[in-house]
Amino acid sequence: MFSLVACNNYVPKPSAYPRVEYPIKTYEQIDADCPFSFEIPKYSELQPYTYAVKPCWYNLNYTPFNATLHTSYVSFNNLNELDSLAEDSYKLAFKHISKADEIIEREISDSTKGLYGMIYDLQGKTATPFNFYLTDGKNHFFRGSFYFNEKTKLDSIQPIYEFINADMMHTIETFEFKQ
Repeated sequence: MFSLVACNNYVPKPSAYPRVEYPIKTYEQIDADCPFSFEIPKYSELQPYTYAVKPCWYNLNYTPFNATLHTSYVSFNNLNELDSLAEDSYKLAFKHISKADEIIEREISDSTKGLYGMIYDLQGKTATPFNFYLTDGKNHFFRGSFYFNEKTKLDSIQPIYEFINADMMHTIETFEFKQ
């Protein structure tokens, strides 16, 4: 004899997030008509920023993840201008201090390329978890700020952010100012 018995007690199921399919990590060199070059992931798309104040401002769209790295380029003529640009980058990153649990600053220094800068890793519930700037210290300044295009929950997008962060680090590592 076979019988089925069911309980009347409801047991909630845990929330789950959809499975994310990550693209294969391959890169391509971008060579825009600008005084810099770098590699981007093939799954991303580099588009000129429509409302750019100056030339060589781009959005690097990580389309499969609905996220964007907003970039801008500025040339400068003296160290006072460089200091002002670096200070602006610092202020833009630390504008999020009220929401951030912590902001970790990491210095960039590659003397073989003559490339210097700063990375700001913003921990916690911030609108932007990653900002950076790069300079040659002579007359080129490049800035990037990463955003997801929709409001997100940090715990649900952390694996996606880590995947994209590795690609942003590759972009920084392959970045060069043209002479």
